[in-house]
Amino acid sequence: MNRILITEGDPCGIGPELFLQTLPLLKKISRSTSVLYFHSGRFPLPKEVSILEDENEGAELRNGIFSIPIDLLSKREISSLKSGKPSAVSGKSALGALALAVRFQKRFGGDLITLPLSKEWVIESGASSFRGHTEFLAEAFDKKTYMLMSGKELQVLPLTTHVPLVRVPEFLKKIDLPSLAEAVLSCKKIDLKKPIAFLGLNPHAGEGGKVGKEEKEILEPMIRFLKKKGLRVEGPLSADSMFGDGERKRFGLYLACYHDQGLIPFKMWEGKKGVNLTLGLDFTRVSPDHGTAFDIAGKGLADPASFVECLHRVVGNRSGFSK
Repeated sequence: MNRILITEGDPCGIGPELFLQTLPLLKKISRSTSVLYFHSGRFPLPKEVSILEDENEGAELRNGIFSIPIDLLSKREISSLKSGKPSAVSGKSALGALALAVRFQKRFGGDLITLPLSKEWVIESGASSFRGHTEFLAEAFDKKTYMLMSGKELQVLPLTTHVPLVRVPEFLKKIDLPSLAEAVLSCKKIDLKKPIAFLGLNPHAGEGGKVGKEEKEILEPMIRFLKKKGLRVEGPLSADSMFGDGERKRFGLYLACYHDQGLIPFKMWEGKKGVNLTLGLDFTRVSPDHGTAFDIAGKGLADPASFVECLHRVVGNRSGFSK
């Protein structure tokens, strides 16, 4: 079975708690694969987690849970990390763990689960161009990637992710449609027997050009291309009426023009069972669909449900690991 690589995310958020809460589950998984945790070193880990002293040992790892602390932080920086108190240091740590996991994946392989980080504090640490996990992985692996919010009922793909709303039309024009079609066609979580809803950008999908021209000038050509690739795309459709009971059952996928258009209804409906799945990579990368939750970090209130769902996505019901 493929290795499972887990990044801590921001050490001042709930990521470390989620890892520790799920150790009993991770022990079951690790009976038949290696689980590697990339982290800041802030929290002492229980004896079940073995410290990997040398990254080169990764080639020989078999079963078990292994800890790989990053080497970017000084002891003083580590001691400055406090739950619920993010900083440039915590942002530096989060990006460092992600970069180390990517390097490990390139050398030895593995599926990736990324616990939440804060884009704000990663940028504050000096990574001014950082836009998010999905974009970072696209650049690191030289792939066109797409964020699929995947739940039990809803599959939502925001065509633009972490960009200002005013720039959404600009970014829609830049989408690589061949790679988008390939990513959708190859995703097993999408029921392609059902049609795909392509949501309009403007209210009422532009009302024939009376409320914006983006539907006719940008979206309709995109839809024509996707249809030629064999996808059953309908639209542009008025987004405000597309998430009712009937629509959720009818569509196998929603293509949203911008982040909140798709993620607000997704998170309201799927709750903690939803995950963020990256399409376009040669391995599985999945993340909980929530953020760092600095407001509850360290208070024992973190709910691991979405992280557990991530584990199910990379492991399935094998190795004594069942829902």
